[in-house]
Amino acid sequence: YREDEVSPDSFLGKLLRGEEAINVSQIRVQPLDKSAVENLVSYALRMSRRLIRPLADVVLNKTDGNTFFVVHLLVTLRDEGLLLYDSKHQLWRWNLDELRTREISDDIVDLFTAKIDRLDADARGLLTLAAGVGSTFRESTLRILYATSQADREGITVDKSTVRQMTPVTEVKNTIKELEKEGLIIATGLGSISRYKFSHDQIRKAAYSLIPVADRPLMHLRIGRMFLMDAEYYSRVDKDVFLIVHQLNRSKELIREAEERISLAELNLMAGERSIQTSAFGPALTYLKAGLSMLKPNELFAGEYYDISLRLYSSMAEVELVNGNVGNVEASVAIISKHAVKILHKVPSYVCLIKSYIARGKTKEGISTCLYVLAKLGLQFPKSAGELTTLRSLIKTKMRLRGKTDERLKQLPKMEDQSKIAAMRVLSVMLSCCYYARQDLLPLVIFRMVRCSLKYGISHISPIAFAVYGYFSMVTGDFKGGYRFGKLALSFLKKFETKEMHCQTICIVWGYIAPWRDNSFRDSMEHLTYASKVGMEVGDHEYAMHCVTFFSAFSFIVGRPLALLEDEINDFIKYAISLHQDLQRVEMILLHQCVLNLMGRSDNPVILRGTAMDEDGILEQVAPENAANILNEMYVYRMLLAYTFGEYKAVVDIADKSRLTVAKVLPGQPHLVIHAFYDALAACALVRESSASSRKHKEIIKASMKRMKSWAASSPSNCKHRVLLLKAEYDALRGKKSSACKAYDASIGAAHESGIVQEEALAHERAALFFIKLGDEAKASHYLATAHQLYLDWGADAKSSQLQTQYSTMISKGRTRRSFQDYMIKRSASVASELKSD
Repeated sequence: YREDEVSPDSFLGKLLRGEEAINVSQIRVQPLDKSAVENLVSYALRMSRRLIRPLADVVLNKTDGNTFFVVHLLVTLRDEGLLLYDSKHQLWRWNLDELRTREISDDIVDLFTAKIDRLDADARGLLTLAAGVGSTFRESTLRILYATSQADREGITVDKSTVRQMTPVTEVKNTIKELEKEGLIIATGLGSISRYKFSHDQIRKAAYSLIPVADRPLMHLRIGRMFLMDAEYYSRVDKDVFLIVHQLNRSKELIREAEERISLAELNLMAGERSIQTSAFGPALTYLKAGLSMLKPNELFAGEYYDISLRLYSSMAEVELVNGNVGNVEASVAIISKHAVKILHKVPSYVCLIKSYIARGKTKEGISTCLYVLAKLGLQFPKSAGELTTLRSLIKTKMRLRGKTDERLKQLPKMEDQSKIAAMRVLSVMLSCCYYARQDLLPLVIFRMVRCSLKYGISHISPIAFAVYGYFSMVTGDFKGGYRFGKLALSFLKKFETKEMHCQTICIVWGYIAPWRDNSFRDSMEHLTYASKVGMEVGDHEYAMHCVTFFSAFSFIVGRPLALLEDEINDFIKYAISLHQDLQRVEMILLHQCVLNLMGRSDNPVILRGTAMDEDGILEQVAPENAANILNEMYVYRMLLAYTFGEYKAVVDIADKSRLTVAKVLPGQPHLVIHAFYDALAACALVRESSASSRKHKEIIKASMKRMKSWAASSPSNCKHRVLLLKAEYDALRGKKSSACKAYDASIGAAHESGIVQEEALAHERAALFFIKLGDEAKASHYLATAHQLYLDWGADAKSSQLQTQYSTMISKGRTRRSFQDYMIKRSASVASELKSD
């Protein structure tokens, strides 16, 4: 395919951008070089390369190595008598001086234009008609167009039946054969239907260029009307709508009769809505704008034009949002808000407006709009909520759920009340706003959605309700209950054909709930990949990018090679920018710089400053209501880096700033595990170095271990190795040497079993430092050498270099030890086995 032939909204376009679950290898076809052109000319003329080399040089200069151009240039030289066959000597001859001085176009369109000009008038006329139709066409289409053109020239009015009687079958067939013989078109049809296409898009371009610019609109009008007449006759307007509007939109200035104007507006609406259904949002915007242009100002929302006006503007708001034109959403919403007569007619556009606020970080404006719309729908909602209000709402919800088994909940009827469905839709977007700007309201939104589903039935929005209720249960410590409602949410998705809520539901279940209950972060990644692709397909860019940020964070946590992860994050950031998802962009920038620091691509490995960001100015890039989230995520990455590079005091200082806020600001996120883990590890390290403030640090250690044990009991694959390492460090602190030795090895084994290479490396490093203090250099060298190699495997060059600088002699000795070599061989075999099973 040619790059300019692939629409970004086509299936192939999505495939090439990685939005479909299919692996694609791309082969770029480069222009032919001098040697290749010589080979091609030599083969075509059946002459040696030595003899044709001067001709090949001329051909190369004219064509720049374009294969198609090379072949057709040779044909043109033959047709113009510049390339002659000598039958006596059985070889081709040419005059090199004449070739160099003769004006031969080096533009392929000009070359074909000249060739088409040499055709007789009938063939040329038929080819230009075909160019007006498109790159492919039917013989029957050309016959009708040919007859229609003749009738117009003779001033005869034709209808569906008479035009078919006038079609010159034999004449058109013969002309098509002539065009085929000239290599300008090729047959593609099978059976009784004769279909053709241009041999190359440049041939169509050349043929189209022969049509006077002033004549083109009228030609497209005739073609469009013929297509529409044919489609109406065979009742397939819905099937042929794109062909019809492609023609009529290019001649809409000529359409003045009200009936035909409104008909074209309706056809464009049909094409726009069809495009939205197939996720072709770029073309959809073009069709919708064309449809609106066919309505006069006094017709908008007036009488019989109310429905088409509402549908055009509502779809326009949706498409502008998905295409990233968030500023344009407000214009469409303002018109609908002014003219629509019912609140139900306004809700879809208001939802788009709220999503545009979220994309721009204006979550407070989003909440205000949600509350306004909910009030109009008759759903009163408090502007603030204290603990008592939240508790009352929770109890009310639990009473509604009491005694209802999973099977009974799955048998709930479908919601029919349109006002309740609209309210659920608004509440679903309010969730994101509250998560970032008003967490006091978040539980009330969740409980209201669940109770609405229980009372009025299940809608396609309800899976979100049960997913976030599961999330709430998990955050409040009920891991089992949270997972139960998460699974219920996924089961509700199957009750509806639409995929509108798939991305958001899967994101919540596999991003926030599943990793805390019997599922590893690695398990979630496959589901998040699927959800992000579905989100992109249906235009849910907000949650598609949430899935991507979760995927990136989980990839980092499970030890994905940093070089691969860095490339992926770079691409993800570009996606976030293109989709105007500023919050997710900044979240990924934080992780990106953390990865770069570990890879040794920053001046100071413990400060988030480098090519991706500067921590001193990062908060300026987000809306004030999102600053707390970004600040606490930044604290977590800084803690990880500071501990990794041995700056234990810095870890505790950062933890002191965030210990009371991180759980409130980032509830349910994996950052909580990292925060608690390094908070406790740094406290252990400081106590071992000095007894000062040991009581405070011991309390931190105990509190973090208690939380980590609770998490490990629910999700061992994510937390077991961390608990064991904390136990080893705490036992070492208390002088329990034998217990510490066992715990270090157990942590190493658990980290390896979970496939988390960097924490397998960390456990080796901490064990090495433990044995150095004991004076056991032999064991320490084994653990150090292994830690160094594992950090290298991960791609953390800055960390491996630090170990090499501090312990080069011990690492060298450790590498020669049999225990190191046996461990690495065993580990390599284990990794290979895992890859094979995957």
